[in-house]
Amino acid sequence: MGSGKTTVGRLLAARTGAVFVDLDARVERMFGQTVAELFAKGEDTFRACEHAAFTALLAEPSFAARDVVVATGGGLVLDLRHRDAMATCGRIVWLAVDVPTLVARLQSVATGRPLLAGASLGDRVATLAGDREAAYRDRALAIDAAAAPELVVDRVLAALGGGP
Repeated sequence: MGSGKTTVGRLLAARTGAVFVDLDARVERMFGQTVAELFAKGEDTFRACEHAAFTALLAEPSFAARDVVVATGGGLVLDLRHRDAMATCGRIVWLAVDVPTLVARLQSVATGRPLLAGASLGDRVATLAGDREAAYRDRALAIDAAAAPELVVDRVLAALGGGP
């Protein structure tokens, strides 16, 4: 959350001619509810919907036949099955951002983010980042994303050798 997955993903796809897929938007279309509405039914409900959307995307015949940039929710990589699937069909890029930068980016939208409810924003972001870091590091290429989106895209392309 707040790392720039959607913004950077769209820019990366545009620059490389790849198709862009926002997994959260796909979840909302498939289940006819917003991410917040699904989370209101419990995180397990949202994760099941997210899993179904991700699995359906990978099963599409055209998925493997084209270059695709997928912006996933930050929690998708917590499931080893998802990390395995992502590693099988492409490269996993972790847009790494320090907690103070994430907090600054999320300040104005925190009330609309179910996972940020409860404790102070800084504490919640630090907890989520800490809980997820090992999964992100497992198979992902870490890119410093605490910069302007265009610069982050440059960094991603350089790290990937020029393309998705």
